[in-house]
Amino acid sequence: MKDIRNKILLGAILGLAVLVGLFLYTDIREARTYLSHFPIQIIGVVLCLALFNYAIRWVKWHYYLGIIGVNEISRVDSAAIFVSGFVLALSPGKVAELLKSAVLKGITGTPITRSAPIIVAERATDGLAMLILGAVGFGGMLLSSSEAQTHLMRYLPAYLTILGLLIAGVVVIQIRPLCLWFLERLKSIPLVKRISQPLAELYQSSFELFRPGPLLLSITLGVISWSGECLAFYLILRGMGLAPSWLLLWQATFVFASASIIGAVSGLPGGLGAAEVSIAGMVQLLVLGHEDAGFAGTATIIARLSTLWFAVVLGLVTAVVFRHRLFPAQAGPSARPTEAESQLPG
Repeated sequence: MKDIRNKILLGAILGLAVLVGLFLYTDIREARTYLSHFPIQIIGVVLCLALFNYAIRWVKWHYYLGIIGVNEISRVDSAAIFVSGFVLALSPGKVAELLKSAVLKGITGTPITRSAPIIVAERATDGLAMLILGAVGFGGMLLSSSEAQTHLMRYLPAYLTILGLLIAGVVVIQIRPLCLWFLERLKSIPLVKRISQPLAELYQSSFELFRPGPLLLSITLGVISWSGECLAFYLILRGMGLAPSWLLLWQATFVFASASIIGAVSGLPGGLGAAEVSIAGMVQLLVLGHEDAGFAGTATIIARLSTLWFAVVLGLVTAVVFRHRLFPAQAGPSARPTEAESQLPG
């Protein structure tokens, strides 16, 4: 637990450094001018769209729990685990998100090896959803503006590479005879033999989660949920003074989806640094068509504060409010859920 706390703290420090860097890049006076003229009502809508994203992603999380046989958990506990997990996004590569599996085990007794593939499935289907949204934005920009074609083609190789890796991983998991053969071979290795059963359980959950039906539904939910934050970024650009248009919507969708993918692939806590640089750079290159650090930097600051950092604060508040439900062993016998609480509908 202490190691995870240190990783999250390191991510928070990195996040603060990135925000300071953005303000310096933007020029604090320029940022203050843009922020002072930004319509406050748009912030409310943007936060509502972020909440929409979290709600749909929770539906996917709860659906995954049902697939692996976790049916006895209440919706309150399920949501508390999911939302509090937002804080764990600040860990490098989001590896600390596996703590959600540990908390789930404490509440339901589900083995960590059984639920851990859900974390992978969430990341993979979110990635595929972002790739689809990026493709939508890409296509919309090409149809709306031929001038963007040269710039857009620079992103195509990376897009195809990430898409190919994700699809290849899903396909391999679904080749059951090959995976079972590989797991059987592992039993002959002395150092691996002891964990062969947990590995088999890990694979079984992965196989169930990545079957065509659940995979298609999860990607659909991912596209719906993340489209909310793409629309939020469009509204941020509108609030910065850009005229409404279909082209701006496609640009916002492509920029936000692509930056999110770049941030995820970077392995940095919350994509910090990589996502911010990508958003600011693409806004200047693709949206404005010229360098304007003040505009791009301020738009990036608003976008990250109302998505990533809003999620982190929401997760932290949820973890504190529901700490007795999430960590009953640490809280002591008196803090365990009452019989009435444990019978909440699931």
